[in-house]
Amino acid sequence: MFRSTLFWKVLILLGLTLMMLIPIGMVLGLIDGRNQYQQSVIERIEDGTSGEQIIVGPIIVVPFVRSSMETDSDGKNRIQYHEGKSYILPDNLKINGQVNVEPRKVGIYQAQVYQSDLHFTGSFPKVVDNDTASVTYGKPYLVLSLADSRGITKVPEIMLNQHAEVFKPGTNYPDLPQGMHVELSDAMLNADKSLSFDFKLSLQGMGHLAVMPVGASSELNLSGNWPHPNFLGQFLPKKRVVTEDGFTASWQSSWIANNINNNFSRYDMRDLRTKGYSTEAYTYDRISSIPTFSTSFIEPVNHYQLNTRTVKYAILFISLTFVAFFLFEMLKSLSIHPMQYLLVAAALMVFYVILLALSERIGFAWAYCIAALSCSSLIGFYLSAVLKGAIRGISFAVGLLVLYGVLYVLLQSEDNALLLGAILLFIVLTVVMTLTRRLDWYKVAAPSSPSSPSSPSSPSSNNGKNSDSAALSEVEAMPENSVEQNISEAIRNSDEDSQERRKYRLWK
Repeated sequence: MFRSTLFWKVLILLGLTLMMLIPIGMVLGLIDGRNQYQQSVIERIEDGTSGEQIIVGPIIVVPFVRSSMETDSDGKNRIQYHEGKSYILPDNLKINGQVNVEPRKVGIYQAQVYQSDLHFTGSFPKVVDNDTASVTYGKPYLVLSLADSRGITKVPEIMLNQHAEVFKPGTNYPDLPQGMHVELSDAMLNADKSLSFDFKLSLQGMGHLAVMPVGASSELNLSGNWPHPNFLGQFLPKKRVVTEDGFTASWQSSWIANNINNNFSRYDMRDLRTKGYSTEAYTYDRISSIPTFSTSFIEPVNHYQLNTRTVKYAILFISLTFVAFFLFEMLKSLSIHPMQYLLVAAALMVFYVILLALSERIGFAWAYCIAALSCSSLIGFYLSAVLKGAIRGISFAVGLLVLYGVLYVLLQSEDNALLLGAILLFIVLTVVMTLTRRLDWYKVAAPSSPSSPSSPSSPSSNNGKNSDSAALSEVEAMPENSVEQNISEAIRNSDEDSQERRKYRLWK
């Protein structure tokens, strides 16, 4: 087996295939680097405008002082005072909003910056003064918390029981660091009815907008001009319509469904701008995820993700190309050098670099088409000489284009990728088995038989008749033992020469 030329051929091809994993890894690293650079550009845009917005509120914060009798280290009883804040959530909350999304570009990269107009209405239960001997309550105030206060483009007015008030900066609540508040007057606190509120908020953000449904009954109606919204969070919209001109969506929830009234103090809202809400930043009694009505304004196609998925099929492309070359070599008695295999594989790898570079500028679909045509044409031109015929080179290029087309279908049909991939592999295996079903692999792998005598038309036959006669006379004149030894040695030398000629023909 180890003397078989076929064995070493297959072994070298396997080695070349595994060696191509190195440039595949380099291309994946290049894609990841470009993606990270895009994220850094988006962060620069965010630093100049405002980031993702999460709205918490409105809620009423009630400061209090609690007194208790405690024994100090000397054994004496002393009164200790502890300050704190409690909260009151609204009975009902309704938000109607309009979002205008505008892509903001820096070089070849862009981010979705939006301007939203939100109308808040609802009511709070009556704020009751429950002073006791141990607890003294301060003056309550209303708070609206945001992830990024820079997005407030205009200081809003709020109508509280038909009285106009102006929001003030800050929340005065350490657990809600960014936002605004408004103090509640004595008339509002002493009213016998619930406290109604009505205000409009103009808010700028980027990429993502979320609202926490703090009301016992909460409703959000949102519409916008972006045709590619992504609805996220723990609550999906009850109704949604997405068209080429924009979208409309409606959310509804209640405390029965979300239990926010019991869990509100356990949510960590100290930094609403932290993406992902890593559980490592929270103590054991805190809930890491905040329930929200959420919408993301994403790009229709993430070409870096598509590039990554495309490169993952590179080893399949290279393997199928090597198999096709090997079949040509076996069935058509061609000789393809390993360096020619390697050059074609290099051309296949250049496809992914061209695809990445063009997709950043003209979109993935056009970039894929141009890269596939360019690399297939180059490989077809090169194989016209390697495979000894322009028709063979063109046929191979057309086959590559078909394979690129199948790959594009796989990329666009993520849900059916496994099924389509399995069908493709089955078809390829069927073609290989059909073409090689009559091939005698033992004959292909075995050394060639000794060369046949020269034909009469050969130069040696035409010019060497006298020498043949002389050689025959010398053989007749030799002793019998010498003749047998010379014949055996001649056959052995002929076998070795035949093997060397076959190796040269396969590898030249």
